[in-house]
Amino acid sequence: MIHRILLGALLLASAPAAAADLAHETARVEDLRSIREIKRLQAEWGYDAMAGDWRAMAALATPDVEMVLAGRNVAGRRGLKDWLRESMGQGVDGVPAGRLNARLWFSPIVTLSPDGQSATGRWKQLSLTGEAAESADWRMTDDVIEYRKTAEGWRIARIRPYLLFSGPYETGFTHDAKSLERAPIDFTPDQIGTVVTGRASAGPRSKGDLDKEATLLLESSKAENIANAFGYYLDRGMYDDIVDLFAPGGNVEVAGQGVFKGPDGVRRFLKRFGAPGLDPGELNDRPQLMPEVSISDDGATALVRLTELGMTGQHGGAGYWSLAIDTFLLSRGDDGKWRITILHRRPLMRANYKQGWAHPLAAPLPMGEGVTVDAPAQPVDTDYPTHAFNMQMLGSGVVFPHRGQAKPLVAETNALARAEAFDGAENVAGAYGEYVNAFDWDDLAQLFAKDGWRELPFIGVLAGRDKILAGAKIRYGDRVPGPNPAFLPVHMLTQPYITVSPDAKRVQLRARLLQFNSAANGSGSWIAGVYEDQLVKEKGAWKIEGMDLDYTWMATYKDGWTAADPRLADALKPGTALLARYKLDAPLRGDPGIPFPAVPPLPFHYTNPVSGRVPARLIGWTEIKPKR
Repeated sequence: MIHRILLGALLLASAPAAAADLAHETARVEDLRSIREIKRLQAEWGYDAMAGDWRAMAALATPDVEMVLAGRNVAGRRGLKDWLRESMGQGVDGVPAGRLNARLWFSPIVTLSPDGQSATGRWKQLSLTGEAAESADWRMTDDVIEYRKTAEGWRIARIRPYLLFSGPYETGFTHDAKSLERAPIDFTPDQIGTVVTGRASAGPRSKGDLDKEATLLLESSKAENIANAFGYYLDRGMYDDIVDLFAPGGNVEVAGQGVFKGPDGVRRFLKRFGAPGLDPGELNDRPQLMPEVSISDDGATALVRLTELGMTGQHGGAGYWSLAIDTFLLSRGDDGKWRITILHRRPLMRANYKQGWAHPLAAPLPMGEGVTVDAPAQPVDTDYPTHAFNMQMLGSGVVFPHRGQAKPLVAETNALARAEAFDGAENVAGAYGEYVNAFDWDDLAQLFAKDGWRELPFIGVLAGRDKILAGAKIRYGDRVPGPNPAFLPVHMLTQPYITVSPDAKRVQLRARLLQFNSAANGSGSWIAGVYEDQLVKEKGAWKIEGMDLDYTWMATYKDGWTAADPRLADALKPGTALLARYKLDAPLRGDPGIPFPAVPPLPFHYTNPVSGRVPARLIGWTEIKPKR
């Protein structure tokens, strides 16, 4: 009898504990799905803008939405729709032939409120707009956006854009130093590295239901990895790796040209970008921006839409801009790996660098001599300037209903913690760029683990948070008085490829560096490169354990990348006296300068996610301890 009483007491005591665990687990899943829904919402907003669907954009906002503008505010859905129609659409619905309205949102930093019912997002918005034969313009803003969870789902409640630079294509990246207003940084390094709120849900769900949804969130991130890997491989002409990403019967369909079927067809499609690999002086940078990601509720199918911003050409020759929208249909095989089943490519714009998109070329790349298609394309062509732009809806949310026979979804081990790591790493990457732009070295150092390490370009490796802080101040000066208003760096890390360890304690992140430097008295400049970061959790927040940076090219806006002078980097290199002030923990790990027009291999922390093919320069997890 005594044993039965004790057993009953133990069961009664464990029941509330189990319920509490489920309440917290439910909130964690809800919070992570909220972050994914917010990111997808903002991408949808951008694609609707490309199509000039002002009504659909307004429907993504709350009824009482507010947009804060210089001199006046816009309020309510009707007011927002009318403002979008006038400011972006020049008073008409849609984007007619001969008009370009590319609005790209990327580098998100998303934080939830403690109750999980509202959120704040910080984004970079890059706009390429123009009229064929008349105008081409740049515009970049920091957008601080407040979101609210409603009965309709997540909606935009308030938009506050901060203008960074704008103007005609001919004048480059320019701003007014006197009126420059920087977006305040209203987050801490620990807030950025802590993705979910830690709250408990009022309506706990079953463990099986939570495991399934966490697995779907994890798998959708893996699918996005494949699309981002495609972009990185295309950059460097790694065609064998691209073919490996496709299912055996995978196809590429290029709007206006045709369908390329199977591995041979994929290779014929790739011929338009040139021969495999990169020749000396060849640039083929194709950042993949504004991802819109969905997964079927059985975890068997995923859709990823990206906008590709092409910066290509030959050093000493011609350079080109391009825009294309790539939509990937991916399937998950019995081995758990995602593969591309269909890549639908919509060429949107192509232009010579010297002239800009006011004088566009035919948007699709030429087919190439002797290249044939295996089937005609669907009759949907939206290239600028020939056709009016339209946008097809992609799925119906972060998770959409499967079609046909559902495949059994096996819950993955530790799925929720691993899925959360993707968003934690992306948040930290975005915050790093913001702290660089603000010359906020104190908070930048706090993004690193206590014994983390950072490679300083042209200098070497510093290990330990204190050394990282001191090194930044030696190199760039203290944050007081802050950055020079005449020079505005926009340092962005985007296109993340993220690998999470099975125990979710380690993350490796590959991210693209896009840096636009605006000048108050000039046309500005560019820097490009690749980050390879290591992250760990420290006191519940994601921190940078190690940071590699390999610059690839640097150029003035006036000359462009095809006239990039590697000697420009000399201005960034510290002198002998400054170098002597550093107490380095390791030498430089990569190229000591900015190599272009040389094109040495870039580091990859991962092998091909489908075939396991090893890149020319594979780097593993690296421990560099501070020298005391």
